[in-house]
Amino acid sequence: VEFITKMLIPSPVPLEDLSRVSAVTYRLRAREAGDALAIPQGDTQVVRRLEDGALEVTVKPVRPDRGGAFPYKGDDPELLAALKPNAFLQSEDKTLVQLARQAVGDANDAAEAVRRIEAFVAGHVKNKDLTVGYASAAEVASTRQGDCTEHALLTAALCRAAGIPARVVTGLAYVPEFAGVRNCFGGHAWTAAYVGGQWMGLDAMFRGTGRGGFDAGHIALAVGDGEPGDFFGLAATLGRFTIETATAIAP
Repeated sequence: VEFITKMLIPSPVPLEDLSRVSAVTYRLRAREAGDALAIPQGDTQVVRRLEDGALEVTVKPVRPDRGGAFPYKGDDPELLAALKPNAFLQSEDKTLVQLARQAVGDANDAAEAVRRIEAFVAGHVKNKDLTVGYASAAEVASTRQGDCTEHALLTAALCRAAGIPARVVTGLAYVPEFAGVRNCFGGHAWTAAYVGGQWMGLDAMFRGTGRGGFDAGHIALAVGDGEPGDFFGLAATLGRFTIETATAIAP
């Protein structure tokens, strides 16, 4: 908890009912002059450097109703890499393969499959707390315990087990209150799954705690394969900038 509270950044305004906005545009400014912040771009996040040196980051969730064949059978090296098992995303583990089949059920398109996986992980992890340091997907499947990183890793591993490319994203997420601090952004982890030609954000932790899942209150700072260094490296990154403005965009 102490580690997480040190990663909080104040929000310039309260962001209410994020499930009802189509996007949020943020203005980020480095604390040190000349610090060129490296913020990743993608299907859910557009980054633009302004003349005054600030970064404009617009987060717009991808929410396809349907679409995308799975398992993936193409030859794109990036997508093939996002299907491979590793020490933290053991997508070939028998238990994880069985859980993926259970989660996906009779879904016949990737959009429905990843939504079912997100909902499954939200329910499978029963003890949602900060007592776990950093567990692999296979460990989470067994203990059914953890925080955002455990939810993100299990979601990504089940997507990969189902043949859907997936990655683990680390960054910031808006929360109305955490540890007595109101209207702030905290270090967070979630999942990006490749659906119908786009990377779609999934957040089983938020879905399982009443937040609805991935929304425009998520600012990605790094994308990877679930290595613990990606998350714990956030502490240094977050201290380098402030969020000056946050403007919600209606549908």
